[in-house]
Amino acid sequence: MASILALPRLGETMEEGRVAGWLKKPGDAFKRGETIVEIETDKTVVELPALSDGVLVEILAAEGAQINVGEPLCRYEGGTGEAEAAAPAPPAATPVSPVVAPAAPPVPPAAVAAAAGRSRATPLARRLARQNGIDIETVSGTGRRSRIQAHDVERLVAATGRPAPADDPRIRFCAVPAGRIAYRTWNEAGAGAPVLLLHGFGGDSQTWAVLAALLARQGRRVVAPDLPGHGATDFEEAGLDGLTDAVAAFLDALPLADAELVGHSLGGAVAMRLAARLGARLGRVTLIAPAGLGSAIDADFIDGMAHAATGGGLAHLLRRVALRPPVLSAAQLDAMAASLGGGRLHALAAALVRDGRQQVDIVADLAASQGKARLVWGLEDRIIPWIQATAAGSATPVHFISEAGHMPQWDQPQRLAALIA
Repeated sequence: MASILALPRLGETMEEGRVAGWLKKPGDAFKRGETIVEIETDKTVVELPALSDGVLVEILAAEGAQINVGEPLCRYEGGTGEAEAAAPAPPAATPVSPVVAPAAPPVPPAAVAAAAGRSRATPLARRLARQNGIDIETVSGTGRRSRIQAHDVERLVAATGRPAPADDPRIRFCAVPAGRIAYRTWNEAGAGAPVLLLHGFGGDSQTWAVLAALLARQGRRVVAPDLPGHGATDFEEAGLDGLTDAVAAFLDALPLADAELVGHSLGGAVAMRLAARLGARLGRVTLIAPAGLGSAIDADFIDGMAHAATGGGLAHLLRRVALRPPVLSAAQLDAMAASLGGGRLHALAAALVRDGRQQVDIVADLAASQGKARLVWGLEDRIIPWIQATAAGSATPVHFISEAGHMPQWDQPQRLAALIA
């Protein structure tokens, strides 16, 4: 009989937690004492170990999802077989699930690591290793009894210069006339029209990871390219038309017939221009806080992303775009800053913003879409004011998301996924 594992209360003041990482995937068996999932609270990252043998059936909260105490994390088989209701968790001293302890593991950490055949490492060190594609078993620990610390992983990341996993099986390359476009896919065998995700200025396809995983779970095929000048794509474009040309060539090369476009910020402007050009070849268009509907913008943010010099400066910029930006190590931030500060985005930034004002206009394109497009805006957007949604006119649906900034895909991924689906 399948049971539900709900998020336990891991501290007296805890009301919610973020899924930092799943150590098991559906179909995986686990033994008593093995860690199933890591939960990030406002104070620490906690490993939730199994109290009995079982099999993970379904993940209900994707990595990166922010959920409340008592909400379901996954379904599993094994243990007592008694289903756990997704209700508010009892006090921390009382177990809330037949599989997972509410706080500390029932066995010493050393015993858990030995039973699982793994090196001793802190939860944060394991998470940083996964984010950077590093096998934790290859890291030398400098902590007590050779326990691997976060700074051990960060030092290895800095030495290898890898800001992101280089062996991610979803990273692929597509040849277009101007060069190669890097892209990631989720659920290659998904049914229906594929979803094409276009990121914003200074981002890349990885910024969609949580939303893409949620859409893939709903049965959709998802494709997310790195726009020219971004990520692993190996050429640059210095304007909206050049970006649109590149994505159009990408669509033709794959091909992605009847793709549904989801574009964020700069990617929203590209999606709208692309839809105006290709018309009936494409499906619905969802624009998330798109550029091009007004002149106001946080020009300092655009300039800062194009000229990022240090990880610390980049961290401050990321706090502007979301209420819940991803937790990145100092080494990751430094590597991202080095990539962004290499000058690739200078010309594009100058073409997009001048004298503190947007130089992109998609109002006519949106008006001509005849209701094919819709807008989504976070009510706490600090980069592009949501009031610009009024430029869309009465024929365009507008969806406002509370408790979300410029990137609802980070702040409210589950609500955004439900809207797109």
